[in-house]
Amino acid sequence: MTVITLTIEGDLCGPMSVGTVAVIRAIAKHLELSLAEANEFVDRCVFERQKVSLPAPTRAAAEALLSAFAQLPAAPRIRASITG
Repeated sequence: MTVITLTIEGDLCGPMSVGTVAVIRAIAKHLELSLAEANEFVDRCVFERQKVSLPAPTRAAAEALLSAFAQLPAAPRIRASITG
């Protein structure tokens, strides 16, 4: 199984995170998750400061997601790697 390990340094404005919508959409698109599921992973990273493991349907999907992350404005705050 291919897994992406993800951490995100939050850019918080009060109780809200700035710049995570594109991250959530990329996760949902590439990992075939609902927006709610993707949002849950991102919230855990940003608000709970957790390192999360995201299951990827294929290695190609995982690589595509990391490539998408690199194009986002939030890229400097995202740490992601493929394991498995």
